[in-house]
Amino acid sequence: MTCTSVGIVSGDRTGFVQKGELVFVESFDAWYSREHDRLIATLVLTTGDIDLAVEGVDEACSRALERWERVGAMDSPSGWVYRVAINHARRVARRRTMEQKFFQKSVPKPDLPAPAGELWDLVASLTVRQRQVVILRHVAELKETEIGAVLGISRGTVSSTLHDAHQRLGRLLDDDNES
Repeated sequence: MTCTSVGIVSGDRTGFVQKGELVFVESFDAWYSREHDRLIATLVLTTGDIDLAVEGVDEACSRALERWERVGAMDSPSGWVYRVAINHARRVARRRTMEQKFFQKSVPKPDLPAPAGELWDLVASLTVRQRQVVILRHVAELKETEIGAVLGISRGTVSSTLHDAHQRLGRLLDDDNES
């Protein structure tokens, strides 16, 4: 998709001609100020590694800035950035694993404080998909359709997974209260 900047700036919005129509999108600076910390928190909860999360989000934001005319016009720029960040984090983690095997090093796992105390221990006990959906919904504040696009699953699957995760968390909380 080719966008031509027409240089129209109105507050925190910039205008572009896209497919022959004038489209206003939020400026990258305004979006970045609002979303950067939330994206890092989301990736920390997903990866469990703050350095990897920061690196992934920074790389993804850099790529978003290069393509802001296209990314800013998307329904969910944050969803696109999260997907790029998690893909980058996976590549780095895979590379680290290969390097560890090759060099027979053991890299200590960082001792991260639990973001929500004991509740995070319960969230960590969910399946990978349930944990991703819960984090994207409640930390990243993405809508179900956006989560589906990020994870490559249908909105119905997101809804069902979120429901199952909430049910499991409820049972786990009840078990903890009875102990």
